[in-house]
Amino acid sequence: MNISRRTSLVLGAGLALSTLTRTTFAQEKGTVRMLIWDGYAEQEWIDEFTAQTGYKVEATYATSADEQIAKMKASGGKDYDLVAVDSASIKTFVDQKLITPLDLARLPSFDNVLPDFKTVQAPVFDGIRYGIPLAWGSLGLVYDKKEFPNGPDSWGVMWDPKYKGRVLSQDDANNNINLGAIMIGLKDPFNVQQDEFPKVATKLADLRENLLSYFAGFDEGTTLFAENDVVLMFSMGEPSAIALTKKGFDVGYAIPKEGALGWMDNLTVSAGAENVDGAYAWMNFFLQARIGAAMTNKFGYGSTTSAENAPNYTSRLIWAKPPEDLAMRQKVWNEVRSGAN
Repeated sequence: MNISRRTSLVLGAGLALSTLTRTTFAQEKGTVRMLIWDGYAEQEWIDEFTAQTGYKVEATYATSADEQIAKMKASGGKDYDLVAVDSASIKTFVDQKLITPLDLARLPSFDNVLPDFKTVQAPVFDGIRYGIPLAWGSLGLVYDKKEFPNGPDSWGVMWDPKYKGRVLSQDDANNNINLGAIMIGLKDPFNVQQDEFPKVATKLADLRENLLSYFAGFDEGTTLFAENDVVLMFSMGEPSAIALTKKGFDVGYAIPKEGALGWMDNLTVSAGAENVDGAYAWMNFFLQARIGAAMTNKFGYGSTTSAENAPNYTSRLIWAKPPEDLAMRQKVWNEVRSGAN
C-alpha cells in the first residue's frame, strides 16, 4: 500500500495539480476531515474532488475498528466530518451517538448503489439510515504459493506447529474473536455466550504461540510478511495479496472451507461534524461507478457501485454482524494478546 492506515495526511488542492485536466477550480470551501480505511481517498480522486467542489480533504487512516471507536469517543466525533464504518461496528457508533442519521435528499449518488446493496439493512436502525455501503471484502488467508502449491483449505493450518513463527495475524479484537468462534465450531460467531468465551480465548491463545507477530494496518502486515520467513497471514486479504504481489512475492488468497468473514464498509456523517456539506459532497463524489471500479482494480475491494472485476466467492463468506458484546470481546482479546490467558 502507498498509504499507511496509521498515517494522517492532509491532502488538498495544492498537491499534484499538474495531473488534472481541468483548468478551472471551484472556490475554496474549507476542509472535509475523514476517518477512513486505505483505498478510500486516493490522491487522484482528492484532486478531482477539490477541483470540482472547492473542498480540501484531510484523511486520517485507521488501523482497526477499535482505534476508530476510540478516536471518535475521544472528541465526541468533533475531529471528523465523515467516517467509513464497517457493518459489524456501526451499531456501536449509533448507540454511542457518534454518527448522525443521513438525509437521502442530499445524496443523489445513492441511486448509483447497486440494488443488492441498497437493501442491506446493516446501516439502518429503527427505520433510520445511518450509512451508505461503499465497499466490501473478506478476511481470508494470504499464503505463500511455494509452501502451499495447492493452497491451504482450512484455517487450522495457522495452528500447525510446523509453521511456528511463520504466521501473522491482524490485531483486532472483534475479528479475532470471530475467528476463534469459527474454529471452535460455533454456528453464530457473532453471538458468543458467556460460557463459550473461555474456549474461544484458549483457541486464540494457542494461535498466539504459533505467531511471529500481530500487526495493525496493511502496511505493517505486508512489511512483516516481506521481511520475514512468513507463509501465512490472517488479513483483510484482497489488498494485502495485491500489495505483496506488487512487491514480487508469489502469494495466493484463500477462503478456507470453514468460511471467512465478509465485511462491508459504510460512509457515515460524524455527529460532531463541522463541515456537513463537505461530507455529503464527498459521498456524492465517491459513490460513482467509475470510482468503484477503479477501487476494485487497484485494491481488490468489492464495490457497491460497480460489479467490474468483483471477487466471486461471496457465497462462502460469513457476513459480519454486530457482536453480542464488543466490550467483552475487547477485554478477552486484550487478555489473549498480552498473554494473560
